[in-house]
Amino acid sequence: MILPTAEIVCLGNELLIGVTVNTNGTFMGEKLTQLGYEVRRITCIRDDLELASAFFKEAFLRKPDVIVVSGGLGPTYDDIQMEVLGAALAVPLIENNQALQQLETYYERRNLGLTKERRKMALFPEGATILSNSVGGAPGCHIEHEGMDIFSVPGVPPEMKDILLNHIIPILRAKVDNNLYELKFQLLNCIESELAPHIQTVKTYYPDLYIKSHPANKAKGGIVIHISGYGETAEKSVSKARKELQVLFKKEKPSIEIKEIKE
Repeated sequence: MILPTAEIVCLGNELLIGVTVNTNGTFMGEKLTQLGYEVRRITCIRDDLELASAFFKEAFLRKPDVIVVSGGLGPTYDDIQMEVLGAALAVPLIENNQALQQLETYYERRNLGLTKERRKMALFPEGATILSNSVGGAPGCHIEHEGMDIFSVPGVPPEMKDILLNHIIPILRAKVDNNLYELKFQLLNCIESELAPHIQTVKTYYPDLYIKSHPANKAKGGIVIHISGYGETAEKSVSKARKELQVLFKKEKPSIEIKEIKE
């Protein structure tokens, strides 16, 4: 099955100098994958207008179906996501009335005025559709460009999640019907190299499935087997692959303990 493609871009020096762990990329990658997109890249870029705008021009040439950009929507001098996208798209930034109203309401509730720095968060590339932020101040946006959907979200994780879950996912869900079906199970009393030949064998029977072993975290221990697929037959294929793997693992090493994982 050919899946629509997605790229995730995370702006911010803090992601590159060891100050902040990029949990946004992980969360967005998981949600887009579950929705039925093949996430091909998660990229972190410095707050540098020339560097970042050049990257987006290159990304546009790759023609992913979706690009989600996080970070750089705030009021400070280095919050330059809109400047970057405007430069890459070659469109001017304009003050968006809907965004301005949202900012006015947000700061009025906190008995704060709309300063020049706060008003900066109402500047968006011409033609952008505003995505409201019910958690924080900075709105996100949706831009359609040459068949690609470009989404902007704040870098603050709760705000990113709010816009992604309440706006972006519903928009994308209306465009795809490839929801992921997946199963996981845990194996104890074994090492990963013992499992590799059997995973390879079963993978040859199910080329459209993702079948992968992962060391479990220290608290759980053992090895986790992750099987997933897309489409109408995915549930049946994933279930069969799981059964075949477990039979092979037990035959290879009867002492292996198998625990189902429910998430």
